[in-house]
Amino acid sequence: MAFDPKRIKLARRGLFAGGGALALSAFLEAPASAAEMPPNPLEKPGWILERNDEFNGSLDPNLWITKYLESRTSTDRASARYGFRDNALVLRIDDDQPTYYTDNPMKVSSIQTGQRTHLHKDNRFDHEIPTDMKYATQYGYFEIRAKSSARSGIHTAFWLIGRQDTWEQRGELDIMEHAGIHGKSRFNYNLFKWSDPNLSDSTNSVGVGFDMTTEMHIYAIEWTPTQFKLYIDNVLTRTIDQSPRYPAVFLLGVYENAGWTGSVDPDDPRPKEFVVDYFRAYKPADDAADPQSGRTYRLRNVSTGQYLDSEGDGAVALEPSSIYDDQLWTLNEQQPGYWTIDNVREGRGYLDTDPDGQVIWNTGWLGDDSLWAIAPVSGGFRIGNKLGGRGYLYGSGGSVGWNTGSTDANTVWALERQ
Repeated sequence: MAFDPKRIKLARRGLFAGGGALALSAFLEAPASAAEMPPNPLEKPGWILERNDEFNGSLDPNLWITKYLESRTSTDRASARYGFRDNALVLRIDDDQPTYYTDNPMKVSSIQTGQRTHLHKDNRFDHEIPTDMKYATQYGYFEIRAKSSARSGIHTAFWLIGRQDTWEQRGELDIMEHAGIHGKSRFNYNLFKWSDPNLSDSTNSVGVGFDMTTEMHIYAIEWTPTQFKLYIDNVLTRTIDQSPRYPAVFLLGVYENAGWTGSVDPDDPRPKEFVVDYFRAYKPADDAADPQSGRTYRLRNVSTGQYLDSEGDGAVALEPSSIYDDQLWTLNEQQPGYWTIDNVREGRGYLDTDPDGQVIWNTGWLGDDSLWAIAPVSGGFRIGNKLGGRGYLYGSGGSVGWNTGSTDANTVWALERQ
């Protein structure tokens, strides 16, 4: 078992970022309950870790957006209040926090892995926002370790929603939605179809034998092509025999006055918190190891968080995530150990190298300058050109090039299966 820093907590201290400074005494952690579920090891038998954030004092900017469904309201009202305590994320509702809407008492602090205009239930509009899908995936095992503070008028949630490339891709799964009106030991596990014609609603109330507001426990979902399987503290608890046919984004949030959770007790002091120890996403290990010949991927530069994108006239760049096929690349092993990286967009060919550090796409020419070795490294893959003297594919800012052999973080790429 690898060393897991979550198993040895640092000395208790209040280290917070985000809006709203609060007294240190408000964040001192109570002694852990003997009934708490300890963190799982990072390694999970039968699964390969794809993305994670251990929340050790910061948010991964290549994974999280800190504005909740921003196109519905102003940026300041959508912005999360959050901080960190004992190597855990603390999402919070503060006294001075603005309501989400000007005409509604709801407050929310939420982070999410993807964003676009009109994402999820098109019931409000304030302004257009760029599409930014930092992590939108389909199928796998997704896990958090968390403690709720859901009380009167409060709920916390770990949930997913379709990335909505089309209007039908709007299914919602509430993996763990804990509302104070349901007590300290019961939460909602719900599937809502919204406009997805292939799903039907499934609502479930799940009871647990512990206090969700005082103890850290593990909540996870296994998503397969046919099912959602809910795990609590690594035990299979409920199954929904349906599955969306498209990628989804993940959200973590705490909400006050959401409309269905009852009235907020005015004597119940803020901040209201949702404490999350980690977020982890896994893919099945029994899938053939990447890369796979003939499979299509998006190539994400791990250092910048942006994607390899083909543009006009042979140009290649790094761009934020988009839904278009100019970010889709099919890998084929043309020679033992050497691959072509072929853009899916019609008329655009192989990833190729030109002199002076330039990377382009060609119109189908196959030679050493368009063949690449793809080697696994920590955090992803390093992609090296076969032509002598031309080194590794790298990304910096919005540009892509080849270097002469440096192996810094800008040369690490994630292969995201499509």
